[in-house]
Amino acid sequence: MSAIRVLYFIHTLGQGGAQRQLVTLVNALDRSVVSPEVAYYYDLSLVRPELESTGTPVHSLGRRGAKNPLVLTRLAALIRRSDFDLIHCYLNTPSVLARIAVGRRKRPRVITSERNVDLGRRKGGAALEKLLCSRADAMVVNASAIKRHVEQVVPGWRGRIHFVPNGVAWSEPSTSLLRRAREFRERHVRASNGLLLASVGRLSVQKHPLLLLDALSRQPESVRSRLNVVWVGAFRDPELRSLVLARSRELGLDERFHLLPETNDVRSVYLAADAVALTSLWEGFPNSVLESLAHGTPVVSTDVGDASEVVINGRTGWLVPPDDPSALTSAIEELATSPAEQLAEMGRAGAELVLREFSAEKLARRSLEVYHQVLGRS
Repeated sequence: MSAIRVLYFIHTLGQGGAQRQLVTLVNALDRSVVSPEVAYYYDLSLVRPELESTGTPVHSLGRRGAKNPLVLTRLAALIRRSDFDLIHCYLNTPSVLARIAVGRRKRPRVITSERNVDLGRRKGGAALEKLLCSRADAMVVNASAIKRHVEQVVPGWRGRIHFVPNGVAWSEPSTSLLRRAREFRERHVRASNGLLLASVGRLSVQKHPLLLLDALSRQPESVRSRLNVVWVGAFRDPELRSLVLARSRELGLDERFHLLPETNDVRSVYLAADAVALTSLWEGFPNSVLESLAHGTPVVSTDVGDASEVVINGRTGWLVPPDDPSALTSAIEELATSPAEQLAEMGRAGAELVLREFSAEKLARRSLEVYHQVLGRS
């Protein structure tokens, strides 16, 4: 049987959770079973070299986003001249574009995706999905919470949604990676008893950075004086960035809280930090939580999406209700006053859980099962 030809379609190849999962999946696939190609349409290509290093063909369909009509034209042309069996779309807009480009053709089959519980929040999103849901063969979601949400908002998807949780591609840290992690920590932690708390993800309303600032400002001085906090991720909302910086200064945290741009060396951040914080208002299966735990770093997380699958109170980290400053304040204080041995044990437990249940190999196997089902292969 010939390899399944799959076009993976996403908006950018920047450093986001969806991009990381795409790379993890593509790199874990058995090329004798799946022959992958990737297409994107924004001028962000941080992970492109990682894909091309494995021989994966990568197609840029544009530089300025989906509003450029050439993106749809180029996608349709790529589909016509290639013999793809499937288009596996990541995120909402690529899912819409693929269904329009394929039209009423029987091939390639289209697999859409939702990676968040915000379908009902997006303006016109639910109405458009109701209109287009019949023009795709399956939807992949990375959290059981998303499956329930989509089925409620768009009943037409019932029976065609497949739960494929995120995966982590793991390799032991190299000597140079460990050195970069030490250097990162030294840049941001001055005191010998200092603690480094990191948040990894784009700066957005969804990620709720103001909640983290609020919780930091409530810490007793004995904790506050030891905490050093970095937020590492893309800044695509200038107004929010200005608001966060102003709030940090207002609370007297400007020497304790720093915004850092997204990086393709995020592993050094996980290894440098004493813990990672996720303060989101909503999520699917937060990638930063999985990656942090895989590196042996405990997590303080809001109870959103499927975070509770891996953040187990007192065992791998702390889980708090969303948008609850008091609960987050208490969790961070408990983190800061926990013995180093306890944090290390929590990190070991988290790594064992994630690497056992959410490996890249399991991601590839679960995805392949969906492909076979959509194509009617045994």
